[in-house]
Amino acid sequence: MDIIEVLRNTDLAHGLKDEELTELGKLFHYRHAIRDEIIFKEGEPSEELYIIIHGRVSVQIYSTSHPGEMEKIATLRDNEIFGEFSLIDGSPRSATVNAEEETDMIYVDNVDFHRLLSSKEHIGYVIMRNVAKILTGKLRKTNFEMRNAIL
Repeated sequence: MDIIEVLRNTDLAHGLKDEELTELGKLFHYRHAIRDEIIFKEGEPSEELYIIIHGRVSVQIYSTSHPGEMEKIATLRDNEIFGEFSLIDGSPRSATVNAEEETDMIYVDNVDFHRLLSSKEHIGYVIMRNVAKILTGKLRKTNFEMRNAIL
């Protein structure tokens, strides 16, 4: 598995030069999840950002209409990221992420990630710009879904 190629295919690293991708790639670690494995739970400390290499995960939140039950709010697949909220505010996890099938991922520790983003301004700018675009896309999708649910 080539972490640089994985990064090159994600929206997170779009616009980084090869040498910047190499530097960023040194921070990432590999993780494999089996089907139905919980990657992290809602309310846990936020410590990593993940990129799916191959597989599928579901994003779930606790239901307000059915206490104690989980509601699926998204499915993420190859080259998509999750855990990006933690990169922004470090608050506890806002959702539970569960592997729907065998899933290969890479992840980065937020402390190491922030250290690199602070020391390499161009990498920091590009990554944060990309995170903003990713979050905006997810918010637009949520707004569209909510509007259609109301109509």
